[in-house]
This record gives sequence, structure tokens and C-alpha cells, in this order.
Amino acid sequence: MVQIMNKTSLTAILCDDEAAILEELRAAIPWDSLGVEIVACASNGQEALSAILKHRPNIAIIDIRMPSLSGVEVIAQTRAAVIPTDFIILSGYDDFHYAKEAIQYGAKAYLLKPLNISELYEALYRIFDERSQHPANSASRSFRNELTLNFFHRLLDGKIIEQSELSFMLRHANLPLSDSSCYIMALQFDRDRNETPLADIKACLEGEFAQEHCVFIPYNQGSLVGIFNETGVVPLQLAERTLYSLRAGALPLPLIGIGDPVPSLMNCHYSYNRALTAATYRLYGDENRVFTYNIICTVPPTLRPTDIDPQPLLLAIMQNDVSMISRYCQDLIKQILYVPMPPPNYVLSLCYTLFSKVEQGISASLHGGITDIINPKELYALKTIGEIQKWLVLSFSQLAGYITAVHGFGTPKLQGAEHAHVEEDSIILAAKKYIRDHITEDLKLEDIAREVHLSPAYFAIYFKNKSGVNLRDHILNEKMEFARRELLDPDFPVTEVAFKIGYRDYRSFSRAFKKIHGMTPSDFQAKFKQS
Repeated sequence: MVQIMNKTSLTAILCDDEAAILEELRAAIPWDSLGVEIVACASNGQEALSAILKHRPNIAIIDIRMPSLSGVEVIAQTRAAVIPTDFIILSGYDDFHYAKEAIQYGAKAYLLKPLNISELYEALYRIFDERSQHPANSASRSFRNELTLNFFHRLLDGKIIEQSELSFMLRHANLPLSDSSCYIMALQFDRDRNETPLADIKACLEGEFAQEHCVFIPYNQGSLVGIFNETGVVPLQLAERTLYSLRAGALPLPLIGIGDPVPSLMNCHYSYNRALTAATYRLYGDENRVFTYNIICTVPPTLRPTDIDPQPLLLAIMQNDVSMISRYCQDLIKQILYVPMPPPNYVLSLCYTLFSKVEQGISASLHGGITDIINPKELYALKTIGEIQKWLVLSFSQLAGYITAVHGFGTPKLQGAEHAHVEEDSIILAAKKYIRDHITEDLKLEDIAREVHLSPAYFAIYFKNKSGVNLRDHILNEKMEFARRELLDPDFPVTEVAFKIGYRDYRSFSRAFKKIHGMTPSDFQAKFKQS
């Protein structure tokens, strides 16, 4: 929802003796985005009147039959206090007498329960429309515009189910549209590069298409949606006019998706979804800016997610074999391209499936996730098949390097990767000092990396490249060196030394100590005591 108002300018109260109805009223309308503040909720007529006298709200939505005071009595006493609140009456009874009496006191609408949201929107629209006729009520004009915008958002989302609401909007909102054959033109702008307000782009296009039966709707932060009645002009020509007009105005150029023609405005959500789908086919034509529904693939895929075997890739990752990783990813992309342009969402879905299978396999071996090294959300920002293949190769290669650096699996296959022992490197020195100072704590890669201001994945690889040893082995060496110094005291219990550096059982500690020092901790302590 695009919010037009910078601050709240209208207030409202809600009143019903049924808690469920009150909650529905609060949730049914996006009051905040309309700039309407709900200043009070009441469960009986007396509470409603007190709230009206206190807050003097612009709008009151109130049940007509309530304890203590009826809705009609609340309206009467409000009018006696000369408070110009606009009332919308709710009732569970189709009672003409009540309706007539409420309208005599100036109620703007009489709505029957269960609540019909479309009717409520229409009633609010009428109130804002009436208020907007007065020069002092510029805020109400903004609210009216916002309700119109909200209507189109719900239309595009397929949430308008009442033909009467559509008919009302066409009658009262002065829209250059008719409820006849139409189609959608979806304009998507690069959010990272586009600093031009959508309002400026919208104004340019409204000037260009002033003679056409169309409207342009801001939708989300980086897109406009054009709704066009069919007039015999080829949609592709209108898309080219759009680009020409924006180019002439030195405005950003969008990616344009064009949806199928549909017989009525009530069906335009289908055309909208097809326009969005068509736009995803930029994956196969980065130079193009206009994609029509004709391009959408209808051939069923041949490769299913369950057909993807991640084992060769897992082996390549664990062996740090970059060339094997590259070949696997190339072969997968060839299988995915069962036709020259398969559905882009299918391509991304299979790539994400591969990531999930790799994560499952690696996590089983390493007892941890891999999202710190590979961010799968990056997949959905890629624009071409080539970028996707490069991302797969690079991401899995980085994962392989990380695993080798931290856990020491496999031998790197990269040619010319000489490890330089640079003890003077300030980052390595700082990291080693942090490890020594915290050797009796539960050392974590994230904490060490934070100390030297690097990401965990990059630091692990950096440490291995600069020191010539993977981080896990270095920490083990430091722990065993700490243990060796402690065991120089012949009376210090071996189990306490083990516990001090994080080992909970003697056998694991003994194996680790013997791996580094060539003898068990007990033998070392006995030998030193003997000497």
C-alpha cells in the first residue's frame, strides 16, 4: 500500500457490542495507510457517546442496537452537541424504521451484518468524496485518492469480487476506463538505480497517454501498472511509446511485461500475473525491455527436483576440486534448459533445490549450516542464465575453500596456490593473539573473525592462505600447547587440564594430545616428573 499522507488528518471511532465485529472493523480497512487514526473503540452506546464528545471524530462506525444507548440516540446527542461526525450505521436487522430514523439524523450509510467490506469501502469513499468538495478539505481529497489506489491494488490482487464496487468506482472516480476488454502493462524499475519518484514517471506517462483509455497505478516501491482498455492499438506499440516518452523525458527506463487481454476489468488480475511472468523472461534477453505473454513457455519440464543427484557435487566440494564443481554446474544448466527458454521460475527453483540438497549433505558432515558462506537469496537477483551458472560455480567453490580452510578436508586443486607463512601479517597476529587469550573458552570462528573485522567465511580462507594451516588445526595446536604447559606441574590432574580446554572425557583429550606431542598426557606428565 502506498501511503499518500505524511500524517493523520482524520479520526474515527468504532463501536459494537460484539468483540468479533470490532476486531473485524479494525482489521478490514488499512486505516493507517489511509491516514485515519482510530481514536477509540466502544462496546456500548454510552461509551461511544463519551468517546465522540471527547475526541470529536470525523467518522463513527456504530452498531444501531447496543446496551445503554442505541446508535440512533448516539447520533441524536452528537448532533445536539453540534459535532459534525459522519456516521456509518451497522445492523444485524434489515429494519426500515431504524434505517429511516438514522438517515433522518444524517447517517451516511446503513450497512447490514455480516459486514460486507466492499460496501464499507463504498461508504467511506462517499464520505471522503463529499468532504473533498470543500476547499478546506484537501486532506479528504487525498483520502479519496488513496481509496481509489487501494481499490486498484485489490483489483490487481483479485480481491474485488463484487461487480457493484467496480461499477461504483467507474461512476464516481472519473476514471478513463470502461468495464470492457483490457490488458495489463507492468513496468518494473531498478530499485537500486532509480532515484526518480514514481509520481514523476506516472505524470509523464499520463501526459503521453492522455487520449487513451488507461490508468497508471503505483504498485510496490519500484513499479507502475498500466491498465489499458483494448482499442485496436497493438500493445507492443504502446510499450514502445512508453519507452520513447520516458527516454525523451530523461527518465529511467523500465522492464515491461504485457499480459493477455481479458474480457473485463474484473479479470485483470489474471492479465497482471501473466505480465509479471512474461517479464521474468528477461533471463534470456537482457538487451530487451519488453516481454509479452506470447513468450511464456507451455512445454512441461523433463527434469524434476527429485532427479537432481548432489553426490558428485558434494564430493567435489569436500575435495576442494574447483574444476569438478564447474563441470557439474555446467552439466546441470544444460539439463535445465530442456527448451531454449524454460520458465525462469523453474530454473531458479531447481537451482535452489540443488542448494538445499548441498546444505543438507554438508550440514550432516559439519554439524552446521552454510548460509554464512552461500546466500541463496542472491539467486533471485540474477538477471541471466550466464549469471546463474557463474553464481553456482563461485558459491560452491567458496564453500569448498571454506571447508578446507576451517576443517582441513581434501587438498586444494587450484594451481599455483602457494601458502605464504607471513607471521608479520597484522590480521593473523591479532587472530592468533585472540585465540591464545581465549584458549580456555569455547572458541568460535564468528568471534575470531569479528575481532579482526572480517566475515567468517573470508577470514577462514584468509587464515589458511596466510598461515599455511587451517583454523581448526591451529586452535588444536594452541590448546595442546596450553595443556603441555599446564602438565609441567606434576601434581596438576590431567582430567582438570582436559576440562579446562573444553574436553569432557579423557580419551578424546588423550588422543588429541598424543597427535600433537607424540605421547599421552599421562605419559608426558610422568616423564617430566621422572626427569
